[in-house]
Amino acid sequence: MTQVVKQIFTKLAVVTKSGKRKGSIDRSPRIYLPTKLTDDSMFPFIGGDSIKIEVDGKRLIVSHAESKRRNLRSRSRRGSRT
Repeated sequence: MTQVVKQIFTKLAVVTKSGKRKGSIDRSPRIYLPTKLTDDSMFPFIGGDSIKIEVDGKRLIVSHAESKRRNLRSRSRRGSRT
């Protein structure tokens, strides 16, 4: 029987590098999603999906971005991960 991942803890990482302008620093915040979560058969996203992030108080709400292309896709979940 496959166990469904309902909750997982992770961290927000901020990658920094020198910017194009002298003395500037570019920041790139990232949220790491462990493969234990993303490989779960119930995980609702696949590589290349457009997602929408909403801030609701102290919560992030992650959902599919509305897109005409999303409904036209006919690829398998496992074969299309990036």
